[in-house]
This record gives sequence, C-alpha cells and structure tokens, in this order.
Amino acid sequence: MKINKPPTPLFPVIDRVLGSSTKIKMVIALWRHGEMNLTELARRSQASQRVVEEQIRPLIQYGIIEVKTVGRMKLYRLSPDPAVRQLAEALALLDQALAAASTDEEETD
Repeated sequence: MKINKPPTPLFPVIDRVLGSSTKIKMVIALWRHGEMNLTELARRSQASQRVVEEQIRPLIQYGIIEVKTVGRMKLYRLSPDPAVRQLAEALALLDQALAAASTDEEETD
C-alpha cells in the first residue's frame, strides 16, 4: 500500500517571514507611513536599529519590503505587490481592532 505524503506546508516560510512582532510592526509602519530610512523604521517599530537590521533581511529576501538606495542612505518601502499590500492593510486593521477592544475592556473594568 502506497501512502501519499502531504505537500510541504508553507508555514515554515511564513514563520521565517512574519514570525516576530517586530517584523509585523515594520510591515504596519511601512503601510501607515510609507517609505522611510532604518532609523525611522526602528523608531516606528519600537525596536533598536540592530534588531530591525536583523529582522528586515527575510522581509527583503521574500519580496515583502524593497530597498532603494539614495546616495549613502537606504530607504525601505513595502512591495507594490497587491498580495503584500493586502496583507499589510489586514495587519494594520487588525492592530486597530485589537487596540480598540483592549481600550473597551479597560473601560469596563
């Protein structure tokens, strides 16, 4: 009897690409505020520049974030890919909804 193996799941790739709160914050920051340099991205993501530098690599590798070099400065922006834009928008909307729900819970306590 032959057993069919299920296809390899995509979850390991998703985990590598979006598996940290810092990466999600970076995607949301770029969605909300547009193109920015590393210092600004770190500030808006509430992370150190070192952490953002480490965390941004897979986002660039998998085409979520693009890099544009202007002189000696690197500017980061979301990919124009519709799937990436929809993902970023969904994450930003979820962030807003969760923040609102958290505020509502605090008011009822």
